[in-house]
Amino acid sequence: QRRRRPLSSVVRSGNDKFTEMTSDLYSYMVNLNDESPILGEISDYTTGLPAGHMKSSPEQVRLFALLLKMLRAQRAIEIGVFTGYSTVGIAQALPEDGVLYAFERDPEILKVAKGFCEKAGVAHKVKAIEGDAAVEVQRLVDQGRSDFDFAFIDANKRAQKTYYEQCLKLVRPGGLVVVDNVLWYGRVVDSERNDKNTIAIRELNQYLREDDRIELTVLPVGDGIAICRKLGES
Repeated sequence: QRRRRPLSSVVRSGNDKFTEMTSDLYSYMVNLNDESPILGEISDYTTGLPAGHMKSSPEQVRLFALLLKMLRAQRAIEIGVFTGYSTVGIAQALPEDGVLYAFERDPEILKVAKGFCEKAGVAHKVKAIEGDAAVEVQRLVDQGRSDFDFAFIDANKRAQKTYYEQCLKLVRPGGLVVVDNVLWYGRVVDSERNDKNTIAIRELNQYLREDDRIELTVLPVGDGIAICRKLGES
């Protein structure tokens, strides 16, 4: 039986250890990690876009690459491609015969991402699928697939629970489902923020916390990620 503190409780004692992240400290940390030239190029391109903040952070993608290699992952899912920063990072971490199913609803931005995949030399690993992810991912579920090692969800916040349930079916026991933006720029603890996206993220966080089908780890990486390890017999 899991011991769960109330989400509203403040965890702060002499034994708690965390470092407040400043801009200078964040830059120092990021610069300690390697970033491939193509990821740097995608980052520079994305920074100039109005929605550039939607790009995954470098440390996120670096962590994903590590997890994928530790899992010896062959098959992965990404819901929400945007300009392809995380897509390329995930594909680079997969073996030559690996495959990433990448779902994106915006045909124009998907075209950009596919171009970067070609430039990175990973297009042969990426199966890009345009359309409503809830519909397209369900096609894999309906095929009875349950052989994926890793799934990353970073799309429509009000549909995250649907994506999560779909991905949990598709991922093998011992595999990972990673959900992005679970800290939502701090809005999850702001009692005055009750817009639909914020409420949906709070509700999903509580749902994940109570889901006995997974082992949950939440990390303050990027805008907060929930790493859900699927339990069960391999």
